[in-house]
Amino acid sequence: MAGINPAFTANQLGPSAQMLSSTCARWLNSSNDWSEIDNLETSLIGTQWVPTENVPL
Repeated sequence: MAGINPAFTANQLGPSAQMLSSTCARWLNSSNDWSEIDNLETSLIGTQWVPTENVPL
């Protein structure tokens, strides 16, 4: 997952990256998987999420 935009990933899988790391975490089964989630959460520090219904297309 390193180098993948977490906003894109979250958009493909659900409403937010927070949902991605909390709900989808049950499918993680290796220490490498968990380190990728840590990288994702670290990359979100200081990021503000804008609800998609408020984004003009």
